[in-house]
Formats: sequence, structure tokens, C-alpha cells
Amino acid sequence: MRANHKTATRNAPRQLRMHGLGLAVLAPVLAFGLVALPASAQQSTARERVLAPAAALLPVSLQNVTMVQEREVRLGHLFAGITDDKNSVVDHAPLPGERRIYTASHLYALARQHGLDWRPNSPLDKVAIERASVIVPTEEIEREIRDALISQDRFEEIDVDLFNRGVRIHIPTDRPMTMRVEQLSYDDRSQRFQATVTAPADDPEAQSVQVTGRVYTLVDVPVLARAVLPGAVIKQSDIVWKKVRQVSLSGNVVAQPEEIIGAVTRRPLAPDRPLRTTDLKPNLLTKRGDRVTIVATTANMRLTATGIVMQDGADGDVVQVTNTATKKIVQGRVIGPNLVEVVTRGQVALN
Repeated sequence: MRANHKTATRNAPRQLRMHGLGLAVLAPVLAFGLVALPASAQQSTARERVLAPAAALLPVSLQNVTMVQEREVRLGHLFAGITDDKNSVVDHAPLPGERRIYTASHLYALARQHGLDWRPNSPLDKVAIERASVIVPTEEIEREIRDALISQDRFEEIDVDLFNRGVRIHIPTDRPMTMRVEQLSYDDRSQRFQATVTAPADDPEAQSVQVTGRVYTLVDVPVLARAVLPGAVIKQSDIVWKKVRQVSLSGNVVAQPEEIIGAVTRRPLAPDRPLRTTDLKPNLLTKRGDRVTIVATTANMRLTATGIVMQDGADGDVVQVTNTATKKIVQGRVIGPNLVEVVTRGQVALN
């Protein structure tokens, strides 16, 4: 027993050495097995754990610039490829005519929140959202101001001009073009006004702007209905009426149609503009030194004689005429080309 014990004791280091050698030899094999087989299985399992949620994500891409007409921003405005069931409202739309930028970080947060398979490729990734709108024409604003002033019983016929004609009021494309004029004031001395214009009227997204301008009184003046050439005789049918700003009329503008009808044009004249006295000249029916026919009419007879007119005369002008037979000078009214009518009082004035 003691010998066996000694033998076992002597053999123990060798067994340990053999055991160590075996471990040393098996270590690469075990290591290989641990790396190759279990690691492969672990990778497969991990991949399944990663891919399982990813398979449920909706693959999308970014929109570029989106024009929205509604009052909300939806996922489909920011990302292309959104299905109807995922197209949730994520924000209020910008005000009409304005733009909002969604940055890469904001877009990524929205993608994670709503289960979208999207990551930014660059911090510069972004989407611009614009609210569709129409701009109220300046002429429409001026019309509203004019109507508001007239409704105050200040004027009958006026025109207005805005000083700040570059003012812009944006109205959503799905709203009517209505306006409301408020805080309207007018100064008689300067003929200027100021007001607040809001559009659309009674709308929660309405925009208000301050406007200022001037009021112009309108008057009716006769103008030509058509273009005429020099030497044309103006007839009644050639005249129409037009409203113009009183301040634009100079002292030589013809204001009465009787000053135009029967006159002769001195130069080519365009239609639809006020006429000046320098544009016209009388239509002379008699010229000084011309031989004319003198007509005298009484209740019982009509007499004629020949005379020499002593001055130029247009239709209706009173001129002096020398009777060539009696050498007497009589006065008469021009009633036609080289035709003068003498008005008698009980006696014939031609003798």
C-alpha cells in the first residue's frame, strides 16, 4: 500500500502534466468550437432579434419641398412612401405664404416615433413645408378702402391710391377672398387716410396689415370715343363721358361738350383722354373778305342779298357783313358755310 502510494505520488505530477498537456492541446479546439459554432448561433439569434423589428418598419425617403393647402402637416408631407394608415398629423401647417424647415434631427425623431425605417444621411438633410396661398391684389385693397369711405357718406365719386403698394396679404387657397376694413380714418386737409385691412374676413388665420394712402375726387369730363385726324369736325356722336381725377385737370381742359361739338381738331387726338383748348379750333364757316349770302326772314317773306363778311365766324357767331348792293353794314348770325342770317324787326334790314 505504501509502495502504491509512493507510485501514485510519483505519477501525480506526470498525470497533471499530461492533463495540462491535454488541456493545452484541446484549448485551440475548444476555442475554435466556441468561436465557430456557438458564436454563429449567437449571431444568427442576434440578427433575428434585430431584423424582427426592422421588418415591421415602413421604408420611406424624404420629400424635397412640399406645398400644403390644409392646416395640418402630415407624415406624407415629409416622407415619400407613407401609406394611408401611417399618414398621421404631426404638426400645424405654417401660415399662408410662409415656410417651415424640418431638420435632420427633427425628421429622425418623427421617423422613430411613427415606426419609419429612415435615418439621416447627413446633418444637412431637411424638408421645407410651404403653405399654399394667393396674394390679395392691391387694386382689391384699394376698392375695399374706397367703398368703406363712400359708406361713411363722405364722398360720392372718389378714387384712392395706396402709398405702401408693396403690402402683401396672403389668403389660403381654400378660403374666399374677403376683406374687412377697420380703424379707418381720413384727414380732410391732406386728403389722406389710414386703415387696417384684414383678410380673409372672420377667419382664424386672417392676416392684418396697416395701409395708408390718398383720396382723389372724381369728375365727369367729355372725351373722344375714337381717334380723330387733324381737321376733323367733332360731332355729338364722337363724345363720351369719363370720370377722371379732378386734381389731374389743368385750367385749359374742356369741361363742356358744347365747347367741343362743331370744333375742328388741330392735331391727331387719341380717344379716352381729356381734351384741351389747344387741341381744338373753331370750325370757321365764314372768313373775313369772303362773299356770303345774307338771309333776312320776316313773317311774310324771305329775302336774300349778297355781302362781304368783315370777320371770321364759326357756327352761331355774330358777324358784320357789308351789303354789296346798298353798302350798308348789317349784323347777322352765321348759320352755315358763307351763310349769314339777319334778324329783322318789322322792317327788312337788307335795304
